[in-house]
Amino acid sequence: MYIPRIQAALDRFGDRFLEKVYTPAEQRDCGQLNSQDSSIKGKMNRVSCNQLAGRWAAKEAVVKALGTGWRGIRYADVEVQRDERGAPKLQLHGTAAAEASVWGNCQWQLSLSHDGDYSTATAIALCTPSENNPVPTNTETKI
Repeated sequence: MYIPRIQAALDRFGDRFLEKVYTPAEQRDCGQLNSQDSSIKGKMNRVSCNQLAGRWAAKEAVVKALGTGWRGIRYADVEVQRDERGAPKLQLHGTAAAEASVWGNCQWQLSLSHDGDYSTATAIALCTPSENNPVPTNTETKI
């Protein structure tokens, strides 16, 4: 993800962009939502923009791993948070959660990186079939 692209979207659309793409928890984590009064801060700094771009890249990596792209999935259905050690963790909501549930019980691994004007992310789903959602088997072999 080209970080200046996120900055341009913020400059052009401001709070509407933040609210459409990022959950309140993501906005707080990136320093864009004040936890005391829930108001969007007006000034974007480079660190916040980098963090938002990293989350955008992670959201894209997740929907690609799901095999859906953004079809039917809202941006806020894919939420990137931090665990107690600061590592990225994933919370799926809505259609994204429903798509992943087909695979059984999944644990997601996320990696986010920043270099210069770019952020990148990788998402891997490690899934164990559940009784309700067994992995389909192919009983037919085609040559």
